[in-house]
Amino acid sequence: MIRVGVLGAGFMGSTHARAFAKLPDVQVVAVTSRTMEKAAALAQEVGARASLDHMAVATDPSVDVISNTLPTPFHKEYTIAALQAGKAVLLEKPMGLTVEECDAMITAARAAGRPFMIAHVIRFWPEYVALHEFVASGTLGRPLAAVARRLSTRPRWGDWFANADWTGGAVLDLHIHDLDTLNWFFGTPRSVYARGQRGVYGGWDHVLTLVDYGDVKSYAEGSVMMPDGYPFTMSLAVLCEQGSAEFNFRAGGTGVETGTAEGTSLMVYESGKPPRALPSPGSDAYEAEVAYFVECVRANRLPERGTPEQARLAVQTALAARRSLETDQVVTL
Repeated sequence: MIRVGVLGAGFMGSTHARAFAKLPDVQVVAVTSRTMEKAAALAQEVGARASLDHMAVATDPSVDVISNTLPTPFHKEYTIAALQAGKAVLLEKPMGLTVEECDAMITAARAAGRPFMIAHVIRFWPEYVALHEFVASGTLGRPLAAVARRLSTRPRWGDWFANADWTGGAVLDLHIHDLDTLNWFFGTPRSVYARGQRGVYGGWDHVLTLVDYGDVKSYAEGSVMMPDGYPFTMSLAVLCEQGSAEFNFRAGGTGVETGTAEGTSLMVYESGKPPRALPSPGSDAYEAEVAYFVECVRANRLPERGTPEQARLAVQTALAARRSLETDQVVTL
């Protein structure tokens, strides 16, 4: 039996706890929050105990795995404490607010020798996985360019989103999804150039970023400044030598969890052939992510998806975009 402690009972904490609770021979034994009301509600749902003490759960000898979904400023402290206490750790993205925080966690993970994974869920999203496999197959030849979008209203599931120092702004909290995805597809960026707008809380909350991978040129747009009622939207289009492969998603509400209003489209447009749909498994990305992590824990092997090094590069890329926003300069990595 794998015993899990979930730090945080907000949207992501609830998502992780429910996914762990569905797995065989896995038990969520503790849930923490700033308020006992929130901790108790989620704990009761998954059959766990509620606590206000994050550190006590992170270092509890009876807990095997920690899922750290606390706000980003608390990632480093509790992740390192859990690793040093011998726990495997699943950490929500972004990994940290600085590259130095990421490096400290990587050092602790290497010393502990336990599975440590960052929850970049797009790497488990079935349509993105299918698109990645298709592009990598070379069916359309070499990739030449890519465009990614992620558009949302201002998050309202946690009051900490009102603090740009905590979130890093949309450039670090939301835009990082697509920057990590582009890195996954094309490698380490050569340079980044970004323009954008600041939101009501002072962070860079609508961002337009050019990411140069050498042979592949890419563009990403990320926003939490869309008007009230705007449906959550995400997409990725990859142009290759012989055609284009494209994923489009528009939710039925303002959050990704509200389902699709216009359906999900995953299409291939190949020169000289009629357009065709690209098949993908219909699995839940969050459940697939947690199940993969549990497999790594059972085998005591390091993950190959959502690795600390991949997550560090995503933070480095997002911070380069923010530096470009602030200086109006191209930033090299």
